Amino acid sequence: MDERLLIGIVHLNVRHGAVAENRASLLTRTEEAAERGARIIVAPELAVSGYSFEGMDEIAPYTEELTGETVTALSRIARRFGVCVCAGLAEHDRKTGIFYNSAVVLGPDGRLVARHRKHVAERRWSCPGQPSPASLFETPWGKVGVLICADSYYGLLPRSMALQGADLLLVCANWPPTGLDPREIWRARVLENGTGLVAANRTGLDRMMDCRTAPSFALAPDGAVLLDETAEDTRTFFVEYPLEGHRFPSRLREEMAAARCPRDYNAIALDSSGLDDFPGMWGLPASGLIEIRCLVPSPGPTPLPGMGDPSWAGESGIPRVLVLPPGIHGVPLQEIIRQSREGRTAMVTETRSPSGSALPALVSEGRLTCLSPDKNSVMVDFSPARIALVRSESLRHPEAAVALSKQGCDIIVSQAGHLDDDTRLLLGVKSLERAAVAVATPEGATICEPPEGHERWHETMLREPGVCAAVVDTARTRKKRFLDRVDLEVLLRR
Repeated sequence: MDERLLIGIVHLNVRHGAVAENRASLLTRTEEAAERGARIIVAPELAVSGYSFEGMDEIAPYTEELTGETVTALSRIARRFGVCVCAGLAEHDRKTGIFYNSAVVLGPDGRLVARHRKHVAERRWSCPGQPSPASLFETPWGKVGVLICADSYYGLLPRSMALQGADLLLVCANWPPTGLDPREIWRARVLENGTGLVAANRTGLDRMMDCRTAPSFALAPDGAVLLDETAEDTRTFFVEYPLEGHRFPSRLREEMAAARCPRDYNAIALDSSGLDDFPGMWGLPASGLIEIRCLVPSPGPTPLPGMGDPSWAGESGIPRVLVLPPGIHGVPLQEIIRQSREGRTAMVTETRSPSGSALPALVSEGRLTCLSPDKNSVMVDFSPARIALVRSESLRHPEAAVALSKQGCDIIVSQAGHLDDDTRLLLGVKSLERAAVAVATPEGATICEPPEGHERWHETMLREPGVCAAVVDTARTRKKRFLDRVDLEVLLRR
């Protein structure tokens, strides 16, 4: 029998500063969702106050304690219907006077069972949250984790919740439809972790944002889209979430957790905040332009052109790194080594171990650096870049990209067997960790560069024989920023 759990999403038209109106709409829609059989109900970020505030004094009248009117009213609904209710609000902590952008969860008995304080906080008025078990809660169907909007932008927060056993992530969002599409981020987090995800976004006009086409979204653990909806005014959406044996599916999450290699991730614990000279700390080569050229082979006995072909040449005067897909034979390795001594060419290719197995290798400055079977990555400085050669399976894990980038990596290169849309997405989100990512496969190639501001990463892609090329300025990849408010003990536990 096909088991399903009904989850309600309150896609709320939040009017800026209209607390009484917003609260009334939130409560009405939450109650309606419960009456229609939803067992878990999720509402947007800052569902009562609205979003855009200039400072602490301005938002102060719209903040609430956790014993305030909104939480008390939601508690009554949760208790009356025996449901879980999750909603975002501007929290005023009575003991300290601190303001937080928070999400609260009321359990079926009306008690507060979880409270998540947004880690990627609004700098003008809210204090960032810290890793806490309070961000997760148990249900009859399994453990659930709570995130708020941009918390999902960074891979380590969803990952840490999955490692703590969360099989479903609830996201209270206030994510406008401009710039980076949140659905790509949310899908990537599901594919990375094998958890399901339900995101309650908002609609309407805020002071500085038009959210009338902002999407609410839901995904099963395998990435199947369960809901993708927008509405220009308040709507209640319903998700029929799949269960297995009356529980949230957990197999994919457990498989992904088992495939991790925590010994590779120690560098995520490094603190790079406030550094004036990040390149100097890591002894990086002087920044500059470098061209990445991923060669996609042709079918037949001569998959790649000869060394004299323009495909190998690239931009005149710019150092280049050539990335070949796996399984290409007859590459003139000695000629590449000779050219690399001149300092203008590096190449990712394959060589053979003494036992005859294929080893990914990076040729640069007359040296051949192999990725031995006991390693998942190796870093080499070449011309204006620190380059990491990484096994493709390692790039599924967010910790790998963060650890490499924190050690000064400018470009992550890899070889893979295939390049489907989900693989491209997982590679693209790794560039959010401020390193370019380039992968060559027998069927295509992609190069993803870190974005500007809140935009999507820049992707250059090729799905036919030829050259996928992009020029990267390593001055940009060295403008690093990381989310360090993560549970390192969970992420690095072996």
